[in-house]
Amino acid sequence: MYQKLSYRVSQVLKYKNLNVNSASKVLGIPQRTLNRQVNENAKVSMDLFYSIIDNFPEISLRWLVLGEGEMLRSDSLFMPLGGSPFYRDLPVSAGYRDAFDPARENPSGYVSIPQFNAQFYFPVSGTSMEPEIHSGDIVGVNRVESMRDLDPDKIYMIVTNESRMIKRCYHDKENSELLWCVSPNYPSFTINKNDICAIFHVVNRIEQL
Repeated sequence: MYQKLSYRVSQVLKYKNLNVNSASKVLGIPQRTLNRQVNENAKVSMDLFYSIIDNFPEISLRWLVLGEGEMLRSDSLFMPLGGSPFYRDLPVSAGYRDAFDPARENPSGYVSIPQFNAQFYFPVSGTSMEPEIHSGDIVGVNRVESMRDLDPDKIYMIVTNESRMIKRCYHDKENSELLWCVSPNYPSFTINKNDICAIFHVVNRIEQL
């Protein structure tokens, strides 16, 4: 039992890219004590056990204790504290949905991915941007301050009073008030810029499981 638990502890350290020295500082366990428990099959102490749970909340408690299931919790992306708001009930679609106002919407959770600085996260409903973005994926977005900065090679979430949709965009060459919305699977169409409440750049995507 203790050998298996020691192995799982070592797997946690490997996942976190920590050696015994660096892990001892993060976990608050003396280096010699941690080395004995991880590498010399000594009994894993409750102090180490609780420190892992406290410092690495994405680790599954059932996996760590019993070795059952996966190492990471299925909800590990959606920590209750920290990270960027995730709006599970506000899917982004090619069709019409309610608009998005962060001042009056309550997030259903939070997403923390350090290498990406997304302001908000949304689930995707619909196939308009496949194969790049699939229905069921989650997209992280950042607000675009000026429409002049739009890049036709990038993907955006466009918010109007009636819709939230993900498209590529470019300015109409003949009418400066119009914006073209483009996706691989549906005909392109124009939208009046005055009808746009906000535009967000899609900066990352979490694939559906």
